[in-house]
Amino acid sequence: MATSQDLSRRNVIKGGAALTLGVMLPRALWAQSAGKVSTTVFGGVWEQSYRAAIVDRFEAATGAKVDLQLGSSAEWLTSALLNQAAPEVDLLMLPYPDSIKAVMSGIGAELTAAEIPNLAHVNPRWYDQYQRRAVGLDYASYGIAYRTDLVKNPVTSWQDLFKPDFAQKIALPNIGTWGSWELLVMLARLKGGDEDNLQPAFTALRELKPNIRRFFTSSTDAMSLLDSGEVSAVGMITNIPAYALIDAGKPVGFSFPTEGANVGMVSYHLAKNAKYPDLCKQFINHAISKESQELLCNRLIAGPVRDDAILTGKAAERVPALDHLTLFDWFKIVPQMSALTDQWNYEVAG
Repeated sequence: MATSQDLSRRNVIKGGAALTLGVMLPRALWAQSAGKVSTTVFGGVWEQSYRAAIVDRFEAATGAKVDLQLGSSAEWLTSALLNQAAPEVDLLMLPYPDSIKAVMSGIGAELTAAEIPNLAHVNPRWYDQYQRRAVGLDYASYGIAYRTDLVKNPVTSWQDLFKPDFAQKIALPNIGTWGSWELLVMLARLKGGDEDNLQPAFTALRELKPNIRRFFTSSTDAMSLLDSGEVSAVGMITNIPAYALIDAGKPVGFSFPTEGANVGMVSYHLAKNAKYPDLCKQFINHAISKESQELLCNRLIAGPVRDDAILTGKAAERVPALDHLTLFDWFKIVPQMSALTDQWNYEVAG
């Protein structure tokens, strides 16, 4: 049973945490702390880590409620587009490519360091790419997972997947699945193309066809194929599910290819007509603080958006350095998605 002394101590701790959050924010933003942050979240282990590292601490410090809504990013984006006058969700958390679609549609309010001071500490690449109408939270990195007992040598390059040794033994993301657009850009670049010329990617896919066993539609699907031995390698999968198998003692290896690791970033987008915009900005400021970034990214084994956030343990070992990341211009890819999907379905899936 809690004593009055215990309760007093809790109040002091809570008040101190609130002061830590509030001292860095304009008074107008702090005044909205009694409201509610309506936002989105991915389920499973990600949600558990997110609650512990960010949400619970924010609620304890401010007394405000954070309403987390599960679902898919496509659903969240569609709702935001249809309900711009009265958004159902104030603060969207979106991955690529829906985050870029949100920016292109203009549904997000501008985010500034004057109202969100911790933006000044975010690496510009995780802020400027969204035209300052969103900011990144954390990122996973794409690479190649492979069975160490079924391949002769470690897989270190995308070019390795073209070798005859992998005949009918690789799995790649199906079009529209996370990683599929990154796959097209990477393959195009291998064959001399780029975001403006993705046709070489389809040439590469034709060359790869003898080696492709399956196109997967989720990371669970991909890891099941690898775990069962149906495939020896999975291309364009993030480090998180691959290391889950490794930590479970499975004979699996994972590499960030020499050509670079593609990035899967999630970002915050504040609806222009949000009910509690100032409270949402306070929440963003809290989420991108050094402490929150370290807590979240070390739990998830993910990359932080702040250069001063320190990764330790497995995160320090498994998150690639910034200079090994491969970024591309999503604003050139999004307008091509419909045509690329049609071409994929006709030439690749067909």
